[in-house]
Amino acid sequence: MAPPYPLDWEDDDRMSFLFSAFKQTRDVDSADWDSKMAFWIPLIVEHAKDRRLLTVTLRQLQTDFTRKGCTALGLGTVMEEMLRRGILQIESDYVSGIASGWISWGMRQLVIKPLRWTVGTVLRLQINPDEAFLVPDVIKEQAALVLQKYQSSPLSSVSLLSEDDVYGLCKELIASPSALKLVLLQLQREKKICVLQREGERLVKFIQGGTAHVTPIGDTDLGVYELRKSEKLLSEKVQSVCEESDRLTEEAKKFNRAGNKQQALRCLRRRKLSERRMTELQNKLDTVQNTLERISMAETDRKVVSAYQMGVSALRSALKDVSLEKTESLVEQIQEFCDLQDDVSQTLAGAGSGDLDVDTDELERELNEILQEEEADLPEVPTGPLITSPFRSPIGQRGEDLNISAMVSDLPHVPEGPIYGSPMRPAEQRVRDANPQPYRFIPQ
Repeated sequence: MAPPYPLDWEDDDRMSFLFSAFKQTRDVDSADWDSKMAFWIPLIVEHAKDRRLLTVTLRQLQTDFTRKGCTALGLGTVMEEMLRRGILQIESDYVSGIASGWISWGMRQLVIKPLRWTVGTVLRLQINPDEAFLVPDVIKEQAALVLQKYQSSPLSSVSLLSEDDVYGLCKELIASPSALKLVLLQLQREKKICVLQREGERLVKFIQGGTAHVTPIGDTDLGVYELRKSEKLLSEKVQSVCEESDRLTEEAKKFNRAGNKQQALRCLRRRKLSERRMTELQNKLDTVQNTLERISMAETDRKVVSAYQMGVSALRSALKDVSLEKTESLVEQIQEFCDLQDDVSQTLAGAGSGDLDVDTDELERELNEILQEEEADLPEVPTGPLITSPFRSPIGQRGEDLNISAMVSDLPHVPEGPIYGSPMRPAEQRVRDANPQPYRFIPQ
């Protein structure tokens, strides 16, 4: 896989400068030095992340960044600067501060190689092209992926796993078992796992959900781990005995067809023994599985009880300053303030309306009088036939002359009294003054 080349990788003049060797020291030409470092360091880190390289060597980088048959002459100086800044690390510095369970791992990597690099640095010798240096940023990314893979897998309910089980779970993420050791080392540094060396195998306990740090490996974890190992072993034996029983059955059939009855009976006798052994193994397996199930239920009950205790503590803390007497006093105060607010609202609503205080019975009597007067002023309802069209006579015959007198006589009488409820216009007032008699319309 080709490394992620920058945009100016195709610029021959620019790359000729970047592929040239560094000055003896930075003091000779700081601009030249800083420009090359600013190009190579991010490029190497990005290349390691893209290819998931937990370690890099000078020879590997020289091969990966070969351009048109030319190799960068200053990569050794760049790696020394990355080591000085901590972007690359030697294994002894990386392991410092971790539990002693890792000291027995890779003594040659942790002592001999770092010592040789330190001597070479002091004597200003070039870095060994095959010396591997760790890339902490890549290791941290891989550690996060491994933890996420564990938490999303069915094994997340298992607190203690062997290193082989972890590698089988994350095989598509981790290139080799040695790379897994570096990842587990990073997780242990972050207190996301706890490692225990026991009887030639390394046990790993991952952090469980809802906790900030992993708890130490205890006797309960070891007991559950041994039970799971026994369960796995018994399951394999039961499967093996079941296959043997099926094989003996087929052999008995074969010998019987061949006429060898004695050999067929011998196979059936061996099958009976296999079935008896399979029954015993199955009973043991059931016992182990039942024990594991009880342990799981007990752990669930413990978490529930712990949650209850936390809830009681939280409730006690929330109701620390609350009492029944104080609550009743607050309720009374709230009621008093509500009553006071109602009184204030009524007072504000009645301000300026003292002159409008009228008796309700008097208003009802006045309303009845107005209704009676309006009923008296209404015209009478005509009893004659209605004229349906101005071109027809009252009897509805076509072509006859209209009888205007009959039509006028059928109109309702005009009220003789004054009209209440509407002011009289000035012209009407003058007519009334001139003729005090009631105005009556006389039809012709």
